[in-house]
Amino acid sequence: MHITAEKIKEAAEALESTELKSFMFQEPTAGPLTRRRRSSRSTGRSRRSTRGTRRSTRRSTRGTRRSTRRSTRGTRRSTRRSTRGTRRSTRRSTRRSTRGTRRSTRGTRRSTRGTRRSTRGTRRSTRGTRRSTRRSRRSTRRSRRSTRRSRRSTRRSTRRSRRSTRRSRRSRRSTRRSRRSTRRS
Repeated sequence: MHITAEKIKEAAEALESTELKSFMFQEPTAGPLTRRRRSSRSTGRSRRSTRGTRRSTRRSTRGTRRSTRRSTRGTRRSTRRSTRGTRRSTRRSTRRSTRGTRRSTRGTRRSTRGTRRSTRGTRRSTRGTRRSTRRSRRSTRRSRRSTRRSRRSTRRSTRRSRRSTRRSRRSRRSTRRSRRSTRRS
């Protein structure tokens, strides 16, 4: 198969008709497909500037990522420590409380066995004491009611005295005004 000038022309025309031509002349920075290369000098400068901006943006993003990672790690560690401390303290307190309750329940069981026998005899006496406590409660309630009523009556009397003093002040003012008007006339 011989390559001739006619075949080269046909291949170039076929390339122009397709999207390969725009792809061939595309810049390495992914821009629009239809843009062609300008002079090599201007493209070299623009490439350098774009590379510098890319590097600076990469550095800034890396720094921000590192700082955010450090801050999140610090907060996670502090929260873990605080949660561990609280868990340990709660475990200790629960253990102590459970031990204390176990000891107390054992002692109470032993004491209840002995007290059951004595409670049978004391129940009769407690009935009488209950009645007396009920009577004392009733009397205290009545005394409270009487004190409330006395407080209400004192409040009412103070209110009435205030009203009377206000009325007397108003009457004094009116009399003073009437005297002044009579003097002027």
